[in-house]
Amino acid sequence: MLRTVVSGYGLVILAACVVVGMPVDALAGGKARECYQQAVVPAAYQVVREQVLVQRARTRVIKEPAVYAYQARRVVVQPERVSYRKIAPVYEVRSRRVQVQPASVGWEYQVRKGRKILCKVKHPAVYQTMRERVMVKAGGRVAVRQPAIYGTVQEKVLVRPASRRKVHEPAIYRTVSRQVKVRDEQVVWQPVSTGNRCRH
Repeated sequence: MLRTVVSGYGLVILAACVVVGMPVDALAGGKARECYQQAVVPAAYQVVREQVLVQRARTRVIKEPAVYAYQARRVVVQPERVSYRKIAPVYEVRSRRVQVQPASVGWEYQVRKGRKILCKVKHPAVYQTMRERVMVKAGGRVAVRQPAIYGTVQEKVLVRPASRRKVHEPAIYRTVSRQVKVRDEQVVWQPVSTGNRCRH
């Protein structure tokens, strides 16, 4: 006879022993030709790999500050000046021969051999040496030029002005693995060896 069993999954399963194509009286202790037993096939899983979004694509604005540097610059500490200095006159003592009396002709009495006679006499010129102070160089004003005085200072100058720029950052993904059930657990009938008689 046939009997049915209801499994935990609501399946209707045949009895422990099914003989295919045999007369009904062969089931009463006859020699079994095919036998089956109930077996549970576990659920099947599969590992799948998929990409997961970690960070969305975005655009950032980067601000770059101005860049300054110091450089040496030549500056005028004191401008050029012109001043004037007084110069006294320069004198020198010089000697010169001056005629005091010119040459002349005159009459004079002379005594010669006890006699007084009048003679015409020529008188030479009379000279005298005189010393006098002579100005050699006149006094006045002399311009005195004083050149400019320079120095060096450290000056702060702009090398690069401040700026803003946009930077695009692509989305970031990460590959993760997870198990996915591809088949549920099943209860099936599997053939068994017919060396022994089927009992029910």
